[in-house]
Amino acid sequence: MKTKQIFFLAALLLAAGWVSAQERVVERTWLSTDRDVYVAGDLLWYSAFCMDAAKGVFSPVSSVAYVELHGEAGMVASGKVALVDGRGAGSLSIPGTLPTGNYRLVAYTTQNKAEAGYDYTGIGSKTVSVFNVFSNDRVKEGVEVVTPEEYAELGALVNYRDGAALALAWSDGSLTIVNRTDETASLSVSIFHDDGFVPNDNPTPADFMAGCRAVGPRTLDGTVISDYEGEIIYGHVAGLSDDQLKAMAGKYVFLSTPSDKSDVYASVIDPEGRVRFFTGNIYGDKECFCEIEDLDPDVRAFIDLESPFVAARVAPTAPLKMASSLQEPLRQRSLAMQIERKFTADTLFDLLPIRENGLFGGEEIVYILDDYTRFPTMEEVLIEFVSQMKARRWPDRTRDIKVLLEGAMVPYFSQSRTLMMLDGVPVFDQQKILDYDPLLVETIHIYPRVTFIGDRSFDGVVNFVTYKHNLPTFKFGSNVRVIDYQGVSWPMAFTGASLRTQDDYPDYRQTIYWNPVVELQAGETVSVPCKLPDYKGRFRVVVEGLSAAGTPFRAVTSFTTK
Repeated sequence: MKTKQIFFLAALLLAAGWVSAQERVVERTWLSTDRDVYVAGDLLWYSAFCMDAAKGVFSPVSSVAYVELHGEAGMVASGKVALVDGRGAGSLSIPGTLPTGNYRLVAYTTQNKAEAGYDYTGIGSKTVSVFNVFSNDRVKEGVEVVTPEEYAELGALVNYRDGAALALAWSDGSLTIVNRTDETASLSVSIFHDDGFVPNDNPTPADFMAGCRAVGPRTLDGTVISDYEGEIIYGHVAGLSDDQLKAMAGKYVFLSTPSDKSDVYASVIDPEGRVRFFTGNIYGDKECFCEIEDLDPDVRAFIDLESPFVAARVAPTAPLKMASSLQEPLRQRSLAMQIERKFTADTLFDLLPIRENGLFGGEEIVYILDDYTRFPTMEEVLIEFVSQMKARRWPDRTRDIKVLLEGAMVPYFSQSRTLMMLDGVPVFDQQKILDYDPLLVETIHIYPRVTFIGDRSFDGVVNFVTYKHNLPTFKFGSNVRVIDYQGVSWPMAFTGASLRTQDDYPDYRQTIYWNPVVELQAGETVSVPCKLPDYKGRFRVVVEGLSAAGTPFRAVTSFTTK
């Protein structure tokens, strides 16, 4: 993990317009999905592979990719996926109102935004089919009804293009995968109900890598900054006249999310009123708090965040073909999707490791307040047992809080501003911290050293973490804006392992196993246990991916339960 010093230096160099050799990488991103036929309301799982097209290896540059689902009228859903050395995983919720039809799924990075003439529907895009089972009126143009016999003939023409690098075998509720090569394979593994829907003719890993090899030299805009450490969030000051906007230049803006972690970022307002936050990726959909530091309360300014999505122009998809023979499979899929929503199937998901943001770094001092006598005021808490902090009153009768700084030969109480936070959100009026009810606070985290957030420094940081982690009863000033923010997807697997101990769950899952990041060493054999659903039928297994050197892997098999 990169240290905060490297993060700070990188942000300064990028902000100054430096473009490293790494940033000239031409990236291409491909998504492997758990299947490619869904019903409206389903969750679409994907595994991301971001490659350096020129070298045919995983790209070390971008730390986030952007995912868009497109219909005829434009983008209908979007998501973000965190990348670590070119690999990542996430999910996309298909809107329940989406009409029946074929849709285009695309993925790209900021590097692609900098690329002249980039084709968003090129080698990295794929077609997914969506059936709306709630309304017969929700059918988009480009749907063709065929006879059941004609539909069956379409299925017979599908070429699954298996590769020889992997061997698959199913036996007694377990899938065996053998890597026959001398390279480590990074794979996605999907097992799903094969209920008669004809899959789309989408690019395989081999097709994708062939397209990467065909990419020639590209012109990149050197002013576009890559999402190297994580997503760079852009915004601008709104609500001011031109003269007021000029006066805002040089002020600091803080972006944060309620958390016991360190999701807090700073930016300086430039002369045009623009801001940018160099994040380490914010996970999940959250409320973001945006505040301009030391803003005159009479000035009604706020920060607008800008969407990172390009709403790509995409090529039309092939028509969706359907037949009356799909009526019963669609009914079963509708039932399964509604059961998963009703019984909160998200509790069955397995969270995969993420790259933590260690912004504050170093050791922290933690006070668990329930270990001490509880006092009715925050000032009594600080006086009675928090020796590293003290409240100080100034001649103008204002009060602030200081931290005992470590690292020097003799520890000393801070002289400049200490950053106070409540559940990870900066509170610049420290009197509000002193007035806050300490009985709502579970822990106090003290970082007793000079800390940089962006290029803004503080003499220590203190985070007051409540039991609820959502700033209960706290009232911010008018200069704080709360924004609904779409972060990167939590990387998750959906293996159904927890169902082995649940007898009361009506298990009608259609995707019965999904693991987006499986590392299989050269020559390695692994056995993957899979909990079968409550119904019988035919199931398809698709294992696909790439090696670090760009070697494609793919194998497809099927089995039937009776």
